[in-house]
Amino acid sequence: MGQFDRKAQSQPKHGKPSDSGASRAPPPPPSSRPLERGPGFKKKAPPKKSQPPKNGFPTLQGNMLPIELQQLILDIFRATFPASQDFADLKPLLGQINEALLKGDFEEAFRTDEFREGYAIRWSPTRALVYANVLEQICEEHGDSPWAEQLLGGGGSAPAKVLCFGGGAAEVMAMAGIMRFRRADAAGTPNASSLPSSPPPTPLVDLRLLDAADWSGVVAKLTTGLETPPELSKYASAAARARHASFLLPQALRTTCTKTEVLDLTQETLQSIVAPDVSLVTLLFSLNDLYTTSIRRATSFLRKLTAAVPPRCLLLVVDAHGAASVADGIEDGQGEPYPMSWLLDKVMLPTQVVVEDELVPKREWERLVGDTNRLFKFPDKGLSYPAGLENLKMQVHLFKRI
Repeated sequence: MGQFDRKAQSQPKHGKPSDSGASRAPPPPPSSRPLERGPGFKKKAPPKKSQPPKNGFPTLQGNMLPIELQQLILDIFRATFPASQDFADLKPLLGQINEALLKGDFEEAFRTDEFREGYAIRWSPTRALVYANVLEQICEEHGDSPWAEQLLGGGGSAPAKVLCFGGGAAEVMAMAGIMRFRRADAAGTPNASSLPSSPPPTPLVDLRLLDAADWSGVVAKLTTGLETPPELSKYASAAARARHASFLLPQALRTTCTKTEVLDLTQETLQSIVAPDVSLVTLLFSLNDLYTTSIRRATSFLRKLTAAVPPRCLLLVVDAHGAASVADGIEDGQGEPYPMSWLLDKVMLPTQVVVEDELVPKREWERLVGDTNRLFKFPDKGLSYPAGLENLKMQVHLFKRI
């Protein structure tokens, strides 16, 4: 991630996670499949939209997905990367990765498949569950958006198209989790491998990931893990064997990884990347790194993105609570840092713009969520993962293209 050449006091994209309230639950929950939403699902009353508190305390991000489903996501990480079982043996490697991240040396932190897998084992599971719960809350509160409608199949046979800048393992697993919860037809079926072969179905979600590091190897392994039934014990009961199925149907989630420097994208290149029917764009713990590299270039990128995305497309930004960057050309400690949320609003919600040498009001985005102080807390019981899970304090912004 060479273009994310961060200054030391900025908030890291992949830095050392918070150590508050790590969840190390006892045994995993029963192996019964989580509740899923199918045609017979009875819709609940519309939930009240979350409002940021006014007393300085953080908004609590709810656990929107069943704990059993969240545990299944963790199990995919554990089965995909067997090295996670010997976590003590990974500590020297993880120490190298973390040291590079704290220095802002992303090229070093993600220079090999081994380093990228190490990061995916240690830090991606926490992020994946956080992102999945944030996405589910968006579906609950903004169900009339094209993103939610497409996810539920309202767009016909066309897949829901999602574009993730700075995306990797966590985004893939978060999307898989929300698919499994929202679409009963996304889940794998028992004995699917014994059925007659047929043409691959149309993907339910088309997920494109862009990052300066090459995450294709890690993503390919996770995708295989999602589409492969877990190993059964030789002592498994007949009932367990009858229920044995993969997390997702093969081809239900289509992933594409593109290695690119985001800030180097021209308007023409970005336009070719953004599909005309994309319904969700994400910047998950990525935007402040872009601002840290260059506020001017990051601002230009957001303006290019504004011109490229279609109307009603959602833009989700999640980043560290208190993320901030100093102006271009000013060394750390010599300039007042600008809060990321303030920089974002200046681009997305300008009060006036210049048109033919005149200042006129113009809005190209509508703010749906603007929460600069949100906390995700893992449950005290019910989740088990060798590397542990950390509570995460963050900010969440959601915009809709007008």
